[in-house]
Amino acid sequence: EYTQEIRSVHYQAQEFWAEDSGIFQDEIYLLSAHGSDLADRHGKLVPTLKLLFHSTYDSDYTVYDHATDIQELIGRLPGGYNFPLLTFNAFATDEMDDTNEDSSIIIGDGYFQFQQALGMDSEGPEYAHAHEFSHHLQFLLGSSVPDTNKSEIVQVVKKSELLADAFSAYFLAHDQGGNMASDEISNVHSVAFSVGDCVKSSVGHHGTPIQRRCATVWGAALAENDEEMDKMDLFEFENRFDKWYERVDDLNESCEHVHSSAASRPYRILFLQVISFLVGGLSVLL
Repeated sequence: EYTQEIRSVHYQAQEFWAEDSGIFQDEIYLLSAHGSDLADRHGKLVPTLKLLFHSTYDSDYTVYDHATDIQELIGRLPGGYNFPLLTFNAFATDEMDDTNEDSSIIIGDGYFQFQQALGMDSEGPEYAHAHEFSHHLQFLLGSSVPDTNKSEIVQVVKKSELLADAFSAYFLAHDQGGNMASDEISNVHSVAFSVGDCVKSSVGHHGTPIQRRCATVWGAALAENDEEMDKMDLFEFENRFDKWYERVDDLNESCEHVHSSAASRPYRILFLQVISFLVGGLSVLL
């Protein structure tokens, strides 16, 4: 149903970023994920598991054991292989030298169903693709998740996801990219809000709803405020994002830094007091 729409935005994104990133149309595969794919044990399920979890298997727990566990679980779900949560995901895979797999973007049917339910079945799919494409830009920038302590991993993952949100909104709002109208970009902000989460201590935490919405607001504003409408260099974009991200935990629903607003209030009060004193003094003199 969304094949042509996703293909169109895929080619737009590759053309938009090609000069800075070097990504060409034949370097990223655009793939879909269907619940029925999980029923094809040897043709699709096992190869997919090998791609995603190849480094986690050993003689005690093989990819075939994993496939069996998955299929047995699905058999107990309402709707079986058509259960929407099975494919409620979208992700990017980088090229893996040790497996000879190519880079790809994979979007599941369940994600599309979720956006349909929200009434965002136009901008939702385009945002999903642009977000995952942005992860490929991060691969080129050398971004990676460190193999360190959990708290650091949580922060790196969150920052990566919010940067992808900012990249995607910048592309969708730019007149040389998605060229979305203001009402469409507003819907993108809503879609980003809908996929946020509040489990801040989880390694799968991708940012709160407000943070994800604000990342798209910030990215779109860069495109809209660029007078010459030239595309920003990837490294410059990342540097600006790093500065914005420093206070990401202080954002309110209006995407303003609440601490800075609170800190400036005493100065405003002092200013009014000084003005009142001066006006009072002038009244006495007169």
